[in-house]
Amino acid sequence: MRQTTAVRQNADRTDGKTSHCRARSSKPGTDRSRWKRRIFFLGLAMSLLCALYLPLQIKVWRMQSELHQLQSEKQALLHQQQQIQQQIVYYGSDAYVEEAARQDLGLVKPGEALVLPAVPGTSQPLPNNKHTSTAGPYGD
Repeated sequence: MRQTTAVRQNADRTDGKTSHCRARSSKPGTDRSRWKRRIFFLGLAMSLLCALYLPLQIKVWRMQSELHQLQSEKQALLHQQQQIQQQIVYYGSDAYVEEAARQDLGLVKPGEALVLPAVPGTSQPLPNNKHTSTAGPYGD
């Protein structure tokens, strides 16, 4: 008896499903138009989202390009800062002070002779400083 009631319940369920399916399929134009409306509104919503998102995305792209430009400018400025710091160290060193004194001021160390390059057609005066001597090697 259990088997017959189970079969009857199955038959009732399937009859209900087919009748429900038949009720839907009795209006074939309605389902299709519902799907068309849903797709239309979904497309409309997507278009609206894109229209709202696109200006923001363009702004993001512009800001990213500006960021890349500023980063490259920062790298160039850091390189320039490094070169200036190296120059500061060099200009503060004894080697630069000695070089500048020799070239710009014409100074020499005690016991050194000043050698000036000859320029044709001109005479160059000797620099006046206490370390250069115009006397000969024996004090003449």
